[in-house]
Amino acid sequence: PRADRSSKPKRLKAHTVASKVYNIPTIPRDKKGKPILPLNVGIMTVYNLGEVCMREHFHTERYIFPVGYEVQSMLTAGDRRYLSMKKPDAEVCYKCVILDGGDGPKFQIVPADDPQNAIIAGTATGAWAAVVKQANQIRNRQHSNSVSGPDFFGLGQNTIKHLIQELPGADMLRDYVWQHFVEGGPLGGRHAAVIPALPDD
Repeated sequence: PRADRSSKPKRLKAHTVASKVYNIPTIPRDKKGKPILPLNVGIMTVYNLGEVCMREHFHTERYIFPVGYEVQSMLTAGDRRYLSMKKPDAEVCYKCVILDGGDGPKFQIVPADDPQNAIIAGTATGAWAAVVKQANQIRNRQHSNSVSGPDFFGLGQNTIKHLIQELPGADMLRDYVWQHFVEGGPLGGRHAAVIPALPDD
Protein backbone atom coordinates (compact mmCIF):
# COMPACT_ATOMS: atom_id res chain seq x y z
CA PRO A 1 0.00 0.00 0.00
CA ARG A 2 2.86 2.40 0.82
CA ALA A 3 4.33 2.04 -2.65
CA ASP A 4 0.93 2.80 -4.14
CA ARG A 5 0.64 5.93 -2.07
CA SER A 6 3.89 7.40 -3.35
CA SER A 7 3.34 6.50 -6.99
CA LYS A 8 -0.32 7.46 -7.36
CA PRO A 9 -1.18 10.08 -4.75
CA LYS A 10 -3.87 11.73 -6.87
CA ARG A 11 -5.95 8.58 -7.20
CA LEU A 12 -6.28 8.19 -3.44
CA LYS A 13 -7.32 11.78 -2.72
CA ALA A 14 -10.91 12.82 -3.35
CA HIS A 15 -9.67 16.31 -4.14
CA THR A 16 -7.04 18.82 -3.10
CA VAL A 17 -8.21 21.90 -1.22
CA ALA A 18 -6.73 25.36 -1.74
CA SER A 19 -6.30 27.25 1.54
CA LYS A 20 -7.22 30.77 0.38
CA VAL A 21 -10.81 31.95 0.89
CA TYR A 22 -12.48 34.17 -1.75
CA ASN A 23 -15.39 36.47 -0.93
CA ILE A 24 -18.09 36.67 -3.59
CA PRO A 25 -21.42 38.55 -3.83
CA THR A 26 -24.58 36.93 -2.48
CA ILE A 27 -26.21 34.78 -5.18
CA PRO A 28 -30.00 35.02 -5.75
CA ARG A 29 -31.49 31.60 -4.94
CA ASP A 30 -34.86 29.87 -4.92
CA LYS A 31 -36.47 28.22 -1.85
CA LYS A 32 -34.47 25.04 -2.44
CA GLY A 33 -31.19 26.96 -2.50
CA LYS A 34 -30.67 26.59 -6.24
CA PRO A 35 -29.28 29.65 -8.06
CA ILE A 36 -31.93 31.53 -10.03
CA LEU A 37 -30.99 31.43 -13.71
CA PRO A 38 -30.46 33.24 -16.00
CA LEU A 39 -28.04 35.18 -13.83
CA ASN A 40 -25.89 38.16 -14.75
CA VAL A 41 -22.39 37.69 -13.34
CA GLY A 42 -20.20 40.63 -14.27
CA ILE A 43 -19.98 40.71 -18.08
CA MET A 44 -21.60 37.27 -18.53
CA THR A 45 -25.15 35.98 -18.39
CA VAL A 46 -25.29 32.39 -17.09
CA TYR A 47 -28.13 30.39 -18.68
CA ASN A 48 -27.15 26.85 -17.68
CA LEU A 49 -24.49 25.50 -15.31
CA GLY A 50 -24.55 22.09 -17.00
CA GLU A 51 -23.68 18.74 -15.41
CA VAL A 52 -20.37 17.49 -14.08
CA CYS A 53 -18.90 14.72 -16.24
CA MET A 54 -16.71 12.22 -14.37
CA ARG A 55 -14.81 11.14 -17.49
CA GLU A 56 -11.21 12.13 -18.12
CA HIS A 57 -10.48 15.52 -19.75
CA PHE A 58 -13.69 17.13 -18.41
CA HIS A 59 -11.73 18.90 -15.66
CA THR A 60 -8.21 20.12 -14.89
CA GLU A 61 -6.60 21.27 -11.64
CA ARG A 62 -7.99 24.77 -12.26
CA TYR A 63 -11.27 24.29 -14.15
CA ILE A 64 -14.34 22.07 -14.36
CA PHE A 65 -16.01 21.76 -17.78
CA PRO A 66 -19.68 20.84 -17.15
CA VAL A 67 -21.55 19.42 -20.15
CA GLY A 68 -24.40 21.74 -21.11
CA TYR A 69 -22.81 24.80 -19.50
CA GLU A 70 -24.01 27.92 -21.32
CA VAL A 71 -23.16 31.59 -20.88
CA GLN A 72 -23.40 34.66 -23.09
CA SER A 73 -21.18 37.72 -23.25
CA MET A 74 -22.76 41.15 -22.89
CA LEU A 75 -22.17 43.87 -25.46
CA THR A 76 -21.29 46.42 -22.80
CA ALA A 77 -18.41 44.52 -21.26
CA GLY A 78 -16.26 47.17 -19.62
CA ASP A 79 -12.73 47.04 -21.03
CA ARG A 80 -13.46 43.91 -23.07
CA ARG A 81 -14.79 44.30 -26.63
CA TYR A 82 -16.54 41.47 -28.43
CA LEU A 83 -15.94 42.19 -32.12
CA SER A 84 -18.04 40.63 -34.86
CA MET A 85 -16.38 38.06 -37.15
CA LYS A 86 -18.71 39.16 -39.96
CA LYS A 87 -19.10 42.96 -39.85
CA PRO A 88 -15.95 45.07 -39.40
CA ASP A 89 -17.82 47.95 -37.75
CA ALA A 90 -19.89 45.86 -35.32
CA GLU A 91 -19.65 44.36 -31.86
CA VAL A 92 -21.69 41.28 -31.02
CA CYS A 93 -22.80 38.97 -28.21
CA TYR A 94 -21.26 35.50 -28.21
CA LYS A 95 -22.88 32.44 -26.64
CA CYS A 96 -20.40 29.95 -25.16
CA VAL A 97 -21.49 26.32 -24.70
CA ILE A 98 -19.64 23.23 -23.46
CA LEU A 99 -20.65 20.08 -25.36
CA ASP A 100 -19.92 16.39 -24.79
CA GLY A 101 -17.35 15.45 -27.42
CA GLY A 102 -17.11 11.84 -26.27
CA ASP A 103 -13.42 11.66 -25.39
CA GLY A 104 -13.47 15.19 -23.99
CA PRO A 105 -15.38 18.46 -23.98
CA LYS A 106 -16.04 20.50 -27.11
CA PHE A 107 -16.19 24.26 -26.74
CA GLN A 108 -18.74 25.99 -28.96
CA ILE A 109 -18.98 29.74 -29.58
CA VAL A 110 -22.09 31.03 -31.36
CA PRO A 111 -22.06 34.62 -32.68
CA ALA A 112 -25.44 36.34 -32.38
CA ASP A 113 -25.07 37.91 -35.84
CA ASP A 114 -24.15 34.63 -37.59
CA PRO A 115 -25.45 31.72 -35.46
CA GLN A 116 -25.18 29.11 -38.23
CA ASN A 117 -21.40 29.62 -38.32
CA ALA A 118 -20.50 28.53 -34.81
CA ILE A 119 -16.87 27.87 -33.86
CA ILE A 120 -16.16 24.51 -32.19
CA ALA A 121 -12.78 23.45 -30.79
CA GLY A 122 -11.31 20.94 -28.34
CA THR A 123 -10.23 23.68 -25.93
CA ALA A 124 -11.80 26.95 -24.80
CA THR A 125 -8.64 28.80 -25.84
CA GLY A 126 -8.67 27.17 -29.28
CA ALA A 127 -12.28 28.24 -29.84
CA TRP A 128 -11.74 31.84 -28.73
CA ALA A 129 -8.42 32.15 -30.61
CA ALA A 130 -10.32 31.26 -33.81
CA VAL A 131 -12.88 34.00 -33.07
CA VAL A 132 -10.19 36.60 -32.36
CA LYS A 133 -8.22 35.60 -35.48
CA GLN A 134 -11.28 35.96 -37.72
CA ALA A 135 -12.32 39.25 -36.09
CA ASN A 136 -8.80 40.62 -36.62
CA GLN A 137 -8.64 39.38 -40.23
CA ILE A 138 -11.76 41.20 -41.41
CA ARG A 139 -10.38 44.41 -39.87
CA ASN A 140 -6.89 43.88 -41.37
CA ARG A 141 -5.47 44.05 -37.85
CA GLN A 142 -2.12 42.46 -37.03
CA HIS A 143 -2.94 42.00 -33.34
CA SER A 144 -2.04 38.87 -31.42
CA ASN A 145 -4.69 36.13 -31.48
CA SER A 146 -3.76 34.98 -27.98
CA VAL A 147 -6.62 34.85 -25.49
CA SER A 148 -7.51 33.06 -22.25
CA GLY A 149 -10.32 30.77 -23.37
CA PRO A 150 -11.45 29.69 -19.87
CA ASP A 151 -11.75 33.36 -18.83
CA PHE A 152 -13.77 34.21 -21.94
CA PHE A 153 -16.04 31.24 -21.16
CA GLY A 154 -16.50 32.66 -17.64
CA LEU A 155 -14.86 29.62 -16.06
CA GLY A 156 -12.25 31.69 -14.22
CA GLN A 157 -14.88 33.95 -12.64
CA ASN A 158 -15.12 33.24 -8.89
CA THR A 159 -18.92 33.34 -8.61
CA ILE A 160 -19.27 30.97 -11.58
CA LYS A 161 -16.54 28.68 -10.15
CA HIS A 162 -18.47 28.56 -6.87
CA LEU A 163 -21.72 27.65 -8.64
CA ILE A 164 -19.98 24.92 -10.67
CA GLN A 165 -18.40 23.50 -7.48
CA GLU A 166 -21.94 23.17 -6.08
CA LEU A 167 -22.98 20.83 -8.92
CA PRO A 168 -23.46 17.15 -8.01
CA GLY A 169 -20.24 15.20 -8.47
CA ALA A 170 -17.91 18.21 -8.47
CA ASP A 171 -16.41 17.15 -5.13
CA MET A 172 -15.47 13.75 -6.61
CA LEU A 173 -13.23 15.03 -9.41
CA ARG A 174 -9.75 13.61 -9.02
CA ASP A 175 -7.46 16.39 -10.21
CA TYR A 176 -9.46 19.55 -9.53
CA VAL A 177 -8.11 21.75 -6.73
CA TRP A 178 -11.11 22.76 -4.62
CA GLN A 179 -11.49 26.45 -3.78
CA HIS A 180 -13.26 28.08 -0.84
CA PHE A 181 -15.80 30.81 -1.57
CA VAL A 182 -17.84 32.80 0.95
CA GLU A 183 -21.05 34.45 -0.24
CA GLY A 184 -21.77 37.91 1.09
CA GLY A 185 -18.32 38.47 2.60
CA PRO A 186 -16.55 41.84 2.38
CA LEU A 187 -15.68 42.59 -1.24
CA GLY A 188 -12.42 44.47 -1.70
CA GLY A 189 -11.40 46.09 -4.98
CA ARG A 190 -13.11 45.30 -8.27
CA HIS A 191 -15.69 42.55 -8.28
CA ALA A 192 -18.38 41.33 -10.64
CA ALA A 193 -21.96 42.33 -9.87
CA VAL A 194 -24.33 39.36 -9.51
CA ILE A 195 -27.97 40.11 -10.37
CA PRO A 196 -30.87 38.15 -11.91
CA ALA A 197 -31.00 38.62 -15.69
CA LEU A 198 -34.06 40.44 -17.01
CA PRO A 199 -36.22 38.62 -19.58
CA ASP A 200 -35.64 39.63 -23.21
CA ASP A 201 -39.23 40.76 -23.85
